[in-house]
Amino acid sequence: MDSTEKIQVRSPKFQLYQSVTLYWNGEERSTHIVRRWFELDDSSDGYWWYKVTNDEQLYPEQAIESHSE
Repeated sequence: MDSTEKIQVRSPKFQLYQSVTLYWNGEERSTHIVRRWFELDDSSDGYWWYKVTNDEQLYPEQAIESHSE
């Protein structure tokens, strides 16, 4: 009998359309989250990647901070 292993995916740190600050290549930019992807691999618990306004690149969660309210 085949069995399926259950995995738990942690919640994303940022919500869609949330206002954030992106830190990338020594630059700081205010933007918004427009899309997010979860990448699961065998060596860890997986990673969240984010796409921001007017940019085609995906950014790792570590490059983004929530705006202080």
